[in-house]
Amino acid sequence: MSIARFSLALSCFALCSAPALAADLTKTAPKDNKVTAAREKGLDWLTKNQAANGSWGKDHSIAVTSFACLAYLSASEEPFVGARGKALVKGLHFLLAQQKDGTFADQKDDRSRWVYGQGFGTLALSETYGRSLFCKTKPDLDTKKIRAVVTQAVKVIGKNQSTSGGWWYEPGFPQLHEGSTTVCVVQAVVSAANQGIDIDQKVLDKGFEYLRQCQTQEGGFNYMLGDGQNMKEGTAAGIATLGLMKQFDTQVMIKGYQFLLKITPAGISAERFPYYGHFYGCMGMYLLGQEFKDAKEYREKTGAYIAGVQQELVASQQEDGSWPLKGWLKNAGSENSGYSTAVATLTLFVPEARLSIYQRTPPKLPAEAKPAK
Repeated sequence: MSIARFSLALSCFALCSAPALAADLTKTAPKDNKVTAAREKGLDWLTKNQAANGSWGKDHSIAVTSFACLAYLSASEEPFVGARGKALVKGLHFLLAQQKDGTFADQKDDRSRWVYGQGFGTLALSETYGRSLFCKTKPDLDTKKIRAVVTQAVKVIGKNQSTSGGWWYEPGFPQLHEGSTTVCVVQAVVSAANQGIDIDQKVLDKGFEYLRQCQTQEGGFNYMLGDGQNMKEGTAAGIATLGLMKQFDTQVMIKGYQFLLKITPAGISAERFPYYGHFYGCMGMYLLGQEFKDAKEYREKTGAYIAGVQQELVASQQEDGSWPLKGWLKNAGSENSGYSTAVATLTLFVPEARLSIYQRTPPKLPAEAKPAK
């Protein structure tokens, strides 16, 4: 089928079978200056509230610092310039100090959540290496070392894949697996491949297949393969990750898209992990919009969803530029406002598409970044 015919068919499908967007998605999106102001205030808050050791967040600082670094990397074509550039580099030094031979430290509280540090830490360093290849102002970092660490880190990820194709919270449990853990490491492996770093394609394929199998008949995604649940935030994460498959799975993606439209960004705001859901919801819709950019109805609805997320975030930002904890983290008594601010700021920059994982087509790399054959 030609692209034109496929786009026409998809437009008809979306128009006829997609539920109408909730009223909050049909309103005018926040003006650009409001979104821009919210981004700036978020970055300013992060810069002012960085710990002396370069980290952010009192809990799970590897993952939170990774989100903050990704927010800085998303914010500018030259992210290593000025005070923000210094904060970014300081955060990256912290991440490098938290790993040995590609294995990130396990920051336990009541239980291990090692995989999040491993996944998001790898992703932040991988995207840093990729951005350094194209920036005029280079970071005050050993980028060859960063590449070497990412190369080791993706091997560690592969060694800890469960027999199901998913991942668990900590190493040593090959029979256990879960969706959100799988999402964060799969995206890290994709990012490494985008930067010309050698990966095990079988590991990536099994991870994608695990997530595909997690989708239910309703279009949502399981928390754990086979549990029958329709997660809301987890569905956004599944779509954002499966959107990175080279062979786009149209049926899976459309079903997930329909499911997210029913939930709406306002619905995600009321869930247990709203910032997580908003980030992945924006990313997933952005990837869908790229793939089907010739289908007007489909393109407009994905754009409206992203605008709806921006509305939610702009409205909930606090006067000092931070975002309040919500959902499970607030109820758990966490003081980790660095997490909510880093992820919200990062989310507002998704449409700028400066991270490689926001692109269906990987960046064209300079010769020195390509793996040896």
